[in-house]
Amino acid sequence: MRMAAVLAIGLAAARAGAEVVTLPAAASVVGGAPFYSDVRAFNTSYTAALTVTAEYRCFIGACSPAPQAFTLGPRESRAFDDVCVSLFASPDSAGAIEFAHGGPDGGLVVTSRLYSTEPAATVGMFVPGVSPGAAHPVSVLTSISNGGFRTNVGVYNPGAAAVDPTFRVYDGSTLVGTARLDAPLAARSGAQLNDVFARVGASALATSNASVVVDGGAHALFCYAAVIDNATSDPILVLGAADQPGPPAAGAETVVISVRAWDFSPGGPVSAPLTLRVGTTYTLVFRNVDLPGTPNARHGFSGVSDLGLPPTDDISPGHDFVIPAFTPQAYQRGSYPFVCTQSDCGGDPEQHAGMIGALIVE
Repeated sequence: MRMAAVLAIGLAAARAGAEVVTLPAAASVVGGAPFYSDVRAFNTSYTAALTVTAEYRCFIGACSPAPQAFTLGPRESRAFDDVCVSLFASPDSAGAIEFAHGGPDGGLVVTSRLYSTEPAATVGMFVPGVSPGAAHPVSVLTSISNGGFRTNVGVYNPGAAAVDPTFRVYDGSTLVGTARLDAPLAARSGAQLNDVFARVGASALATSNASVVVDGGAHALFCYAAVIDNATSDPILVLGAADQPGPPAAGAETVVISVRAWDFSPGGPVSAPLTLRVGTTYTLVFRNVDLPGTPNARHGFSGVSDLGLPPTDDISPGHDFVIPAFTPQAYQRGSYPFVCTQSDCGGDPEQHAGMIGALIVE
């Protein structure tokens, strides 16, 4: 079972030939203050029509799982007022929307206004559709306020594996507190921490110079914050910017896994398995060691979902993949296979098909 799951991860590919524009926050909710999202989609081409497939990934309420397709003519803009209802027939819901198309990158522009009709006539904020490059393993949200304001922090996981991100709230350079979600964030799903200062036990702190660091480990996440004026309900949107990962966990034992065509060392299949001990914290560094001139000298790691180890598609010269802190638990004892997620490392597909490693927890 584990082998089948790992191979499925290793062989899964992103929607081929498609750019995905993600709208990280959309809503049509009426409980308490009502919120709605009006979306605009625009085809940048002067000559070619663009077929778009939209998928709604709600985390509040229930939403239709059925993708919705529409076609934009050259230079056409399409309006989807109250998009969660008009396009997906999903009232009383909120989440993220993915817009995939087969045109060139940048061929689709998506914008939206997320707004409330109470207490003022309308108050709202601009929410842009973002490209995959706007998702980061570690993101920082600045211009965060509390005391007269409240801040909600949202995340969306565009990847194929679950992730348990950490949220660190700072006032200036002082760490105020740390929070996590109530449950791991599943693949292609979102979540929101409402009133993040209360969540970290700092609801009384008054500040206009706070920041929130969202650490997804090796997982790239879309992150945003809505900073809301308590007096007027006027919000601003802050999108996550790329941040630097923190240093390895204190006291962690570093294990370097040398990756080459067609082997992980340690890991296999040529080298011995990667063996880790229960209760020891490890920093795992996957490093490319292909000889100069090796064809397609780029490898991947499928991750091990049963252990919470994330995947990557880029282990290449000068690009280490680092899992900064992993502590195996007693219930995780056993053997776990993993694979290279690339399709032709080393230039020999037949050899590459056997690039299957093993991680043993003892």
